[in-house]
Amino acid sequence: KPAFAATHRARGNLLVQRGQLDAAAKSYALAARLDPYDAPSRLALGELAYMAGDEHAAGEWFDAAFALSRLYSPTPRAGARSALVLCVPGPWHRNIPLDFVVDSERWTLHRWYVSDNAIGRDDLNLPEYDVVIDAIGESVDAQPALAFAQRFIPGQSQPSINEPKRVRGTARDALAVTLHEVPGCAVAPVRRVSSDELVKIVSGFPLLVRPTDTHGGRGLEHIDASATLAAYAARVSAPMYDVSDFIDYRSADGFYRKYRVMFVDGEPYPYHLALDETWMIHYHRAPMAEHAWMRDEERRFLQVPGEALAGWNSTLRRVAAAIGLDYFGIDCTVLTDGTLLVFEADAAMLVHGFDPDPAKRAAYERICTALAALLEARAG
Repeated sequence: KPAFAATHRARGNLLVQRGQLDAAAKSYALAARLDPYDAPSRLALGELAYMAGDEHAAGEWFDAAFALSRLYSPTPRAGARSALVLCVPGPWHRNIPLDFVVDSERWTLHRWYVSDNAIGRDDLNLPEYDVVIDAIGESVDAQPALAFAQRFIPGQSQPSINEPKRVRGTARDALAVTLHEVPGCAVAPVRRVSSDELVKIVSGFPLLVRPTDTHGGRGLEHIDASATLAAYAARVSAPMYDVSDFIDYRSADGFYRKYRVMFVDGEPYPYHLALDETWMIHYHRAPMAEHAWMRDEERRFLQVPGEALAGWNSTLRRVAAAIGLDYFGIDCTVLTDGTLLVFEADAAMLVHGFDPDPAKRAAYERICTALAALLEARAG
């Protein structure tokens, strides 16, 4: 039945699982053309367009999807428990990517994309659920959704994971205050400024500057002098910018190191380590595959994290307590004096099990096991 939209959508789902994203987009687009009310295909097309770097097209697909539906519920599996997942409308990285860390055989995830004027439970006819997960990551655009979540969770009877009010403490311009009383921990304070304020900065160099709420190094630059700021503002246009002191965190061997640690119910779990000769480190671009010694060092971190990060059983647990979320992650490093320098904290940090390395797979599975235990315990 070539005109049956649901079949083309299902084919798109399978192609995504196989990594054939272009072919998947064609299947979703055909489903969307055949069925003007097919919200899941439009949502998938928004995600694929965003991944391809076409933010304009992504926004149009997201708008179309959320105009049709705010609630996306898969068919529950027999015997599975259910979670109501509160999300902010937009690309996947704005919310905890739960598909990678929650077993779909044991849990059905009902995603509800909320905003400040989200309709109520009775009007939407929400499904039955055992626990609420606030999956919303911190951002300026997420504030209305977080405000709604903060009102919704106390007004319903089921237990919840991740308090919305605590999510705000992970904002770049709030993190230094959140962690300021944790001994052995440092955060470079972030100032949030307009373009007019940015070009008037005349001291404190070197600085790191980026558009507010960008990720993956988009627009992030090292600025050495005030003369450079005007050119930067003209080249990288944004409503607001985040500005912080640059802290040179190079290790004694000349390499920079960035550790990712996930926290589940207050316990730290190592996830990965990236090394590079440049200060802007992203795991997928770091030369880990080219150097066996780098991969060996990462494996040691995953197996014995306390040897790499001093205060693993003290400082990191205090970080968990100060942030106060049930599930979140940090990117961090260790300065030459042993201080833990935290770059970023986020509930929506990416964790996945695609890497075939046994040590990385084991680290990933420890995080998933801990989260599964938290879900079961919280749901009762």
